Amino acid sequence: ASLGALLGLHVKNTIADIREDIVGKKVDFSGMSKDRYIEYSIEESIIEKDKYDLLTMGRPEGPKCYCYVNNLLRKYLDKVGTTYPFIVTDNEAGMEHLSRRTTNNVDLLLIVSEPTIVGALTMQRILKLADSLPITIRQKLCILNRVPKDGIHENLQQKLDSLGVGISAIFPFDQEIYDTAACGASIFEISRENE
Repeated sequence: ASLGALLGLHVKNTIADIREDIVGKKVDFSGMSKDRYIEYSIEESIIEKDKYDLLTMGRPEGPKCYCYVNNLLRKYLDKVGTTYPFIVTDNEAGMEHLSRRTTNNVDLLLIVSEPTIVGALTMQRILKLADSLPITIRQKLCILNRVPKDGIHENLQQKLDSLGVGISAIFPFDQEIYDTAACGASIFEISRENE
C-alpha cells in the first residue's frame, strides 16, 4: 500500500479511512445516505493523473465488525472498476482486502516478495489463502524482487520447490532503483537508460 509514495503522490484519503470513519461514527450523514456517502468518499479519494488514477486501499481492519461497510465498499468499488480498463490493487503485506471480499473478481494476482525464506513462506500462505477465497482469481503469479546478481540462493530455491511455489519472474537488485527509493523519490525519476 505504498504505491502512491512510489509514484510520487501524496495520498490524503484511503478506503480504510472511509471504512473507519463510518464504523467509528465520525461522520454526520444528515442529508446523505451511507451509500451515497461511501460513493462520494471513494470518488473524492481518487487521485487523478494524466495516464492513471490512484485509489489507495490503506491499512487492514481493526477488531470491529466491518461486514456492512465492506458490502457497501464492494458495491462501489465494483461500480468504479467498470470505468477502467485496468485496476491495480496495492495491498498491505497479506490479503486482508481480498479475504474481506472488498473485491469480487481478480484477473491477475501478483505476489511480489524479496528473495528470503520468510518471503517464500509468505507467498505460499497467500497462494493458499487465495485458493480458499470465494472470489474469482483468474491467474496467480509469484515474483521475486531484488534478487542478487548471483541469482536465487540454493537454500531458497529448495524451499520454494518444497513449498510448491513457482516463480514466474525474477527482478534483479538495481542500485539506481534502490538509491531512488532510499531518497524517497518517485519511480519516475529513474533514468530511461535503466533496464
